[in-house]
Amino acid sequence: MILHNVVLPAPFGPRRPRTSPYPTLSATSSSATETFLVPSAVFARPRNVRVSPRISIHELLATIDTFVSRSGSPAFRRSILTAPPRPCNSRPGLPVTLRRRAVRLTVALSYERFDETLAAHFDGVGLIRGEYVFRAEGCYPAQESVRKFLEPYLRAVAATAAPRRVWYRTMEVDTAEANVLEGVEAVLVEEDRLLGLRGIRRSRTYPEAFRAELRGVATARAAGADVGVIIPFVTYAEELEWAVAEIDRHASGTPVATMLETPAALVELDRLLGTGISRVVIGCNDLSSLLLARSRSVRGPVEPASPLLRAIELARRETSRIGAELAVAGYLSPELISACRTLGVDECVVHYSDLPKVFGPQWNDLPDLGVLAATKARTRAAIAEFNARNGFEQRVY
Repeated sequence: MILHNVVLPAPFGPRRPRTSPYPTLSATSSSATETFLVPSAVFARPRNVRVSPRISIHELLATIDTFVSRSGSPAFRRSILTAPPRPCNSRPGLPVTLRRRAVRLTVALSYERFDETLAAHFDGVGLIRGEYVFRAEGCYPAQESVRKFLEPYLRAVAATAAPRRVWYRTMEVDTAEANVLEGVEAVLVEEDRLLGLRGIRRSRTYPEAFRAELRGVATARAAGADVGVIIPFVTYAEELEWAVAEIDRHASGTPVATMLETPAALVELDRLLGTGISRVVIGCNDLSSLLLARSRSVRGPVEPASPLLRAIELARRETSRIGAELAVAGYLSPELISACRTLGVDECVVHYSDLPKVFGPQWNDLPDLGVLAATKARTRAAIAEFNARNGFEQRVY
C-alpha cells in the first residue's frame, strides 16, 4: 500500500515505549509532532507526486468519504497507525523531514491550565476563550475582575507557551449568559440570542467591558507576555475597524486577528484584511451552522461538509494574497483536520476538552478535562434560576 505522510500530534502517531503517561518526542524532532500515515487512496495520487492544496472540493470530499468509510475497519486503522514513517532523507544524525509542511496544531483554552506537557506536544495556544474566564468566576469584565482573574491567567499561559504567541479572544457571550454574571451593564432578553447581541456587537454597544479586557491585555504584555487579540463574531468591516482603533488606544502594539464565523465576514474578507489584521480564525461551529442552515444548539464534531470546505478554500485564497495566517478552530474532527491540511490551512486549533476525542486515550489524564463542562453546567444552572426568578423562558443550551 502506497502511503503519503500526514503530520498530527504525537498521541495520534505510532506508539513508542515510554515511562510517562504522555507520548515521548524523538530527540531530533523539531516540533511536537509525529508521523501519521494516510493511505494514498485517500489522496488518489501516485508515489512521488506532491499533493496539491488546490485540489477540487469534490475530489477532497470523495477522498474524505473513502477514508471515513474504510477507517471503520479495525485492520485498516491498525495498518495506518502502525506503518513506519517514510522520511525524505535517511542520513544518520539528521532530523527526519517530511514531504510536506505540516499544519500547526495548537490548543484552545477555556480557563484550563497550559502545562509543560501540552507545550511540548503542541505548537502553542491558538485561542483563549475569554468568556470562560469570567463565566467560571461568575463576574463580568471590569477593572477589578480583569486584574484579579484575567491578567494572571494570561501571564501564566504566555510564560509556558513562550516563545510562541498566545491569542486571546475577547468575551463572546450571548445575552442569557451575560445576564447571570455579576456586574453586567444591563439585563437583556432576546428571542434568538445566538444571533443577537454577542461578540463585537456587544462590545460596541457596551464598550467599557471590552476596554477593560484590552487594558488587561496591555498590562500582561507590559509584563512580558506575548499576547494577541482576536475579535469575535464580526459581520462588517466597520466593526473590525472600530475594534482595531480601540486596541490602538488601549493596548497599542498588540497584534490583532478576527474570527470568521458568519457568511457575511467571508464575503467581506478582503475588506476585513484591509484593516491591518495579521490572522484570521475560522470558527467552524458558528460558520458551519449558518452555512448549512442548522441549529447551533447541538454540540458535536464539525463535519467536513462541502460548503464549509469551500469557505475554507476561499478564505485561504484571500489570506494568502496578503500573507495573513489562516487558522481553523471549533469542535474539530480528525477528518476535518486532514482536510484543512490538504487545503493549505496554517493552523488547526483543538479544544483542550476535545484532545482525547481527537488524538486518543493517551490524553485522558489531562488534569483540567472537566473545567469546561463544569463552567457550562454552572452557567446553565444560573440561567435556569434566572428564568424561574423572573418568569422568563430563555432556552438553556
